[in-house]
Amino acid sequence: MKRSRLFPLLALLLVSGLASAQEAPAEPATAPTGNLTPPPLVGAAEEDVPPPPEVAPPGDEPAGSRPSVTAGALPEARPPPSKDPVPRVAVEVLGGAAGGVVGATVLGSFGYLLGSATVGCDECLVVAVAGAAAGALIGIPVGTYAGGRFMNGRGRLGPTVAGSMVGWGATLLGLSLVNSGGSDAPPAVNAALFILPVVGASVGYELTHSSALRLEEASRESQAPRGVRLMPVATYGAKGPHLGLLGSF
Repeated sequence: MKRSRLFPLLALLLVSGLASAQEAPAEPATAPTGNLTPPPLVGAAEEDVPPPPEVAPPGDEPAGSRPSVTAGALPEARPPPSKDPVPRVAVEVLGGAAGGVVGATVLGSFGYLLGSATVGCDECLVVAVAGAAAGALIGIPVGTYAGGRFMNGRGRLGPTVAGSMVGWGATLLGLSLVNSGGSDAPPAVNAALFILPVVGASVGYELTHSSALRLEEASRESQAPRGVRLMPVATYGAKGPHLGLLGSF
């Protein structure tokens, strides 16, 4: 009788133990954390970036930074000469005459002063005449060349001097001829012969001027682009008439 009462009691204890074992224990609630201090910020390593180039204003560019231009690419600075040679020749003749007068006066005066101080007044006129002749020899071609260049001429100094020397030879020959008849020629005739060196210098300058113009024209034609030219051609052969095109480029 006691065993029968003990068995239900043990079964009840076992069931209540199993029920308590199945209940999960309650976890304690965690209190909220206070204000957290953020970690110190560490910047990333900066890369070496070159600064942008400075742009100068249009008027402040240095002279050395501008691109250089060769002389061949620039247009011709001198204007072309005039097609009418009369004004240029007139200026050449006036320049040659003025150069001869100035040269003869300057060197003649220098010769006179030099002769007076060295050989005396008796011989100073000979030195003065020699100085005047040398001044005229130098002044005429130089004045002619300067007048031609002033009028945009293309002549050269060497042929101008050669033309002046030819004119001096013609002057001496003319003086000997007009004064060889036993009587002297009029002073106007003798003075007119001294224009021949000026004329000879102008002729020498103009000859080289024309040659330089021809060379410049040939150079421009050789550098100019040539186009294609076509021309119809008609012929007649054994098989009848033929038509074609003749081209040049």
